[in-house]
Amino acid sequence: MKVIELLESKLVTVRPTDTLSSAWRAMKNAGTTGAAVITEDGTLVGFLTDGDLIRTCMPSETDITIYDEIIEKMELPPALVRNLRSMKVEHAMQNTEGVVTIEHDKTVLEALALMFQHKLRRLPVLEGNNLVGMISRGQILTSILLERDITSGKTPKPDQ
Repeated sequence: MKVIELLESKLVTVRPTDTLSSAWRAMKNAGTTGAAVITEDGTLVGFLTDGDLIRTCMPSETDITIYDEIIEKMELPPALVRNLRSMKVEHAMQNTEGVVTIEHDKTVLEALALMFQHKLRRLPVLEGNNLVGMISRGQILTSILLERDITSGKTPKPDQ
């Protein structure tokens, strides 16, 4: 089975200039934990996951010191609030150099191998340089289980 046959029904895309909060809302509304980051012309420039959002929002050691001072004073500096609300996707995303992708004509097993090798839950699917969709481990698992008769533990014969 080819990757193109198992694309996710909803492809979530965001722009590098979108805010992190709007990207999170888009992913949450679609029920997914990742979004492709594309330019206006549709070029894939990165990928954003819920893990990237968590890492970006987690305080550094410097931030923790600042937060301690804030807690002591019980007030949040307006500049910090503005910064968190206005932070852009480009500051949290994985750039294309770090994004693992797969071509649409590769097999599902090749996709699964990449996912396990890189500890990923989903892969952007490309046709040449164009993003055509996303494939997830969940979809692959569902496909494998549907191919097998899980109630009897038997694999269906090719003619069925």
